[in-house]
Amino acid sequence: MSPEEIVQAVVRQSRSMTRPVYRGQADAEWQPESGAVRRLRHAYGEDFPVDESDLQSLVAEYHKEQLIMPMQVIDGSSLSDLQRLSVLQHQGAATGLLDFTEYLLVALWFACTELPDKDGKIFALDIGNPQIARNSRSLNDPFDAGQMTVYYEPDRSLGARIIAQQSVFVICNPRIPNQHLLPIVVPQASKGPLQNYLMRLGLSKTALFGDIPGLAAANATGTPLQRTGPSKPEQLRDRGNRAYQAGRYGDALAAYELYVKALPNVAQPQCLKGDALAALRRFEEAGLAYTKAIENLDRPIYLGGHVIENQEFIANLMRRALYYNRGNVRAATDEHRGAVEDFDIALRHDDGPKRDVLKNRGNSKFALHMFTEAYQDFEAVSLEREGSDAALAMGNCKVMMGEFGDALQQYLSGTDVGPEGSAAHCRANAEQARRILETLEGHEFEVRREGAIVFVKAAHIRGQPLHFPIAGNSGNTGNIPSGLVTARGGKGYEGMDGFAVVIVTQLPELVL
Repeated sequence: MSPEEIVQAVVRQSRSMTRPVYRGQADAEWQPESGAVRRLRHAYGEDFPVDESDLQSLVAEYHKEQLIMPMQVIDGSSLSDLQRLSVLQHQGAATGLLDFTEYLLVALWFACTELPDKDGKIFALDIGNPQIARNSRSLNDPFDAGQMTVYYEPDRSLGARIIAQQSVFVICNPRIPNQHLLPIVVPQASKGPLQNYLMRLGLSKTALFGDIPGLAAANATGTPLQRTGPSKPEQLRDRGNRAYQAGRYGDALAAYELYVKALPNVAQPQCLKGDALAALRRFEEAGLAYTKAIENLDRPIYLGGHVIENQEFIANLMRRALYYNRGNVRAATDEHRGAVEDFDIALRHDDGPKRDVLKNRGNSKFALHMFTEAYQDFEAVSLEREGSDAALAMGNCKVMMGEFGDALQQYLSGTDVGPEGSAAHCRANAEQARRILETLEGHEFEVRREGAIVFVKAAHIRGQPLHFPIAGNSGNTGNIPSGLVTARGGKGYEGMDGFAVVIVTQLPELVL
């Protein structure tokens, strides 16, 4: 199989997943079990527990005695237990966590860079399916969740390696149920070509292990050293990537601008420049960089000293991200009509989950007062994966349309699902919707809008106007790595602060 065929096979197999994460293993025969389980099996030998609950207890005891308590002595009380295990996991400790990544190419790198005489394997897991997976933040004890797979998204502040690898840890309780995993074999004959292919895309040990231990290993005595000279374009790219993944966006931009200067008519340098500018909240400049990248997508794509083969395949990978990101930065500058157009194009080039694009397009339609169309986008978001962010947005659309009963039902549907910030807004808005309905009960009313105010004319109301503040939609899902770099850029459009429902006896004359 060619590298492109392997990538397409994994994408095709995981296309039905709402939020796939991937794990790459160099040997297809290895079982997807944690380092803690493997270490305990070696230590206990014939006494290794057969019963799952006994093994779960043994892993919990191992975590406490061997890892968490010693780590507490080192770091004090600043980290949670899961944060401590995350740091130790990426420093090589055997924990009950299993490394997955949101970035397919990272998983492929781990599957192909070792054991060239063995088939590798990719595992895909749908953490967006509530019937399969739960977010550890919603559980009191993430290591005691029965047959549910539990995942943990480590704080990006815990290390550059976590950022570079787009890490998601799956908590083995003590194992991941086999029926939750979708395996795809990477043939041994494809490992060499796949590794070269990924290196041309910018994936390397330097890129994926961009922390102090990784830097030290890359410069060990036995590691070959290239003689210094003028920086090659790929060296400028890698320098920017390391800074970008570490959150030093100004340094990344400086390197990417040199990369653009070296390759002025190539798409990838402009992609990366746009991502750095978006992270720096320089949205108009980011939009210009993304536009230049789009204009260059039909030209040869230069990566890592080579003109990439199967250029159209790579261009399509970048095209969806570019239009998505440009839509995001356009929305951030209130250019919502252009943002909707870009999100439309991104959807046409997207074979996978569409939730983020639909949510962001819905936010721009909401800002344009296209509430019916926005509601349809948010409803599609909820159908792909239930969430309080979609419920909040659908409720707000209904309020803007004067359908307060429907708004209440939408808010209630989002009160006990994540993310918690939007769930809290759903609870607050539900209470306001109840008060509005109680005030209007049994009476006819008329609704008009002016800016961020929904005026409700109710003749039976006496005295001063009644005000009901409503929390606004959550902001856009942030930019994705359009330049094939494993770190995310800026957030883009941040949504709206909120609006108000005002019940009056007479509508203002200037309301349109």
